[in-house]
Amino acid sequence: METRDKLFTEEQYRKQLAGYFQRCKQLESSIMEIINAEKEHIQLYSAPNSNVAYNKIVTLFGCKLNSFLTKYSVGEDMAKLKDDYNNLVKTLTNHWTITGMYVQMLWMLSIGIMLDTDEQNIRILSSMINNENVNDALYDFLIKYRLTDWERCSDTVLFPVPYQSTLSIISSNNQSKELSIQKLEKYLKKEWYRGHSDCAWHDDHKYGIRHDGYWSFESGALVKVLGLDDSSLKGLPYYPYDMVHWNDIK
Repeated sequence: METRDKLFTEEQYRKQLAGYFQRCKQLESSIMEIINAEKEHIQLYSAPNSNVAYNKIVTLFGCKLNSFLTKYSVGEDMAKLKDDYNNLVKTLTNHWTITGMYVQMLWMLSIGIMLDTDEQNIRILSSMINNENVNDALYDFLIKYRLTDWERCSDTVLFPVPYQSTLSIISSNNQSKELSIQKLEKYLKKEWYRGHSDCAWHDDHKYGIRHDGYWSFESGALVKVLGLDDSSLKGLPYYPYDMVHWNDIK
């Protein structure tokens, strides 16, 4: 198996996946314990059981998402990752907030588009965005691709660094697809990674402890939505080429 993100070895990724698997099992067991206690009207914590369960489910989603990224980075088959994605949506349902989780939702929308996920999954994600009253042009553009009845239409992004550039990529497509791909290449080479310097995962590969992989999933989604020729992006760091083309490289 050939790794997609070369910053860790297959052995490192496999060890990491084993850790995520154990952590997810522990969280699932703890959540089930709380659910059963609630049925018996037994309070397990100083905080309400429901609050503790909610937080644990959010943590579980994060663990599963990290595992998903790691599986993609190590080179796992895309068909298997489609099942993992469906499970991610199920776990996230009713447990998302815009506070601290913007990037995770952007990844979920983008991955869903690249994997041709069921419309219902996109509706679940968009419903959570709507419930949070989030106005974000990149979210809106991606959702509108799958849900023509999506009514939000913002012209700004919540986080201009680095995502403002994606709006220029989108608008340039009306003028020239070649211009859009040039701007996307610049975004990947000069803006995307640097623009996430405040994220906990930034530069994590340097410490050799944990590294899920660095992927600009929105770039892949934009290529698919805009119908761009991404042959020049193949092999470029951060670009999820295999995910964009999962259905034609089987």
